[in-house]
Amino acid sequence: MNPSANAQMSPESPFKSQINTNYIPTDPEISQIRAHLLPHEAELARLDALIQDLCAQRDRVKDYVDSHKALISHPRRLPQDILEEIFLACLPTAHNAVMSLSEPPLLLGRICSRWRSVAFALPRLWSSLHVHVDYVQWHEERVAAIDQWLKRASPVPLSIYVHGRDGPGSFDDAVVDILTGLSSYWCTLHLSKLTNEAVSSLAAENAPALSDIKVHFRDDFEEDEESPFLASRFLLGKNQPCISVVTVDPPSFVPMTPFTWSHITDLSLERADSSHSYHDAEEGYFDMATAHRLIEGCPRLRSLKVPISVGVSGPEMEPLMVSSLEMLSIDNNSTTSAVFEHFIDNLIMPQLTKLHLVNSDRYSSSDPVEPSVFERLTERSPLISEIALNLSSCLSTVDVLSGLEQLAHLSKISIILWTPSDGHVYMSNPDPDEDILFAILAPDSPSNPVPGLEDLSLETQFILEETWTEFIREHINHSTALRRLHLKLWVDSFDDVPAAPDLAEFIDTGLIVSVDYEVDENSFEATPWGGIDREE
Repeated sequence: MNPSANAQMSPESPFKSQINTNYIPTDPEISQIRAHLLPHEAELARLDALIQDLCAQRDRVKDYVDSHKALISHPRRLPQDILEEIFLACLPTAHNAVMSLSEPPLLLGRICSRWRSVAFALPRLWSSLHVHVDYVQWHEERVAAIDQWLKRASPVPLSIYVHGRDGPGSFDDAVVDILTGLSSYWCTLHLSKLTNEAVSSLAAENAPALSDIKVHFRDDFEEDEESPFLASRFLLGKNQPCISVVTVDPPSFVPMTPFTWSHITDLSLERADSSHSYHDAEEGYFDMATAHRLIEGCPRLRSLKVPISVGVSGPEMEPLMVSSLEMLSIDNNSTTSAVFEHFIDNLIMPQLTKLHLVNSDRYSSSDPVEPSVFERLTERSPLISEIALNLSSCLSTVDVLSGLEQLAHLSKISIILWTPSDGHVYMSNPDPDEDILFAILAPDSPSNPVPGLEDLSLETQFILEETWTEFIREHINHSTALRRLHLKLWVDSFDDVPAAPDLAEFIDTGLIVSVDYEVDENSFEATPWGGIDREE
């Protein structure tokens, strides 16, 4: 460009003194301004055309360079086995792969023809799948995509999660047909709120590789006593399967008549919240006799989780030997811990290492576990190394923790520490129970009942940061066995969540420290995040 021409197009404006003011030109001045701008507007159009032409030239040169650089790029020269490992590392770890073009593995097939051929020929890349019923139902192309997806995984074991919902509507039979046709490859199968017909069809299959089964039944599901779900064909003959059932009425899965289910080794029966308002608050919990019958009928149990709620101690029963049980988790909804303890006292569990005694309602004001129960426990279950408890007052904190000294192998403790009150606990007035807890478990405490503590989890309303950080520093200075501390703290609103603490000094020593904040669901404050899982 000619510099002199550019200078000629930028003379001193005759209206310089009026520019950037509120001056209103007269009609003759408006005509003068328009005449003055004509050559400048022509120059602007010329420059725009020149820029456009230069951009087009640049794009052509860039495309030429990029296409040649691609020939020598590192990804192009990656060996196939390395590329396959990278693809596998792209898969989600918190959930099964989803049917989305914007996420792996489908995304990996959209980059280039080579990546597509590598991805489609890698069975492990397609071995997990999350199927959302509402997304695939009534769409033939999506149903066909499920079939293609799972067939690419053959012969790798499959992990499948099928998510439905309560309410009217039926599950697409074509999808059920696809899943049943591949039952010999099932390894993990999670079914959530499918129609009863769909669950029955899948449960009738022989699935020799199936080892992890979780079924969340719809509210309208009714257990068939003549053909119980826990004795379904796809559960029989398995090699130590993990079975988890979530339903409105877990006790209904236990037959009234004597039975023996030797195929069940790991069983979780959880109570689902029902959408029907007519359900009684006590419905869905085991009484002592039913829980006793379940344990007696499953002689090879290694782990068991059940909800229990009874108002009285129940009938006297002979102590039951459960020789293989290693983990027992009880969701207690009783109004007194005496029932709780009576149930434990009726079990002899010589191999038990994990005992979880928790309340489904953290606001529960039921009596805490009596310390004497640990003395009786250690006589029948001397190997307990992990325990989870609900505590509800300073007195129970001191008494119950003192009872833990009876458990010689204890190294992991999970505690829900919640003091029921009529009001909220504010950050400026923290509950003193947490201070007492950390004081008891301090490394130099003469009353520390767990000198070999390695893992501590605490769920409570609030605790000052200096309290738990000082607790950790004391353990570091004393070179104790503590290796992990997890805190779950409840606050009234997201506005109460403090800045993330600096954990570098603890991580550098090898300690695993994590702090999660949850908004109290019982708070009356409405937030924009209502109904959203903020961890997703």
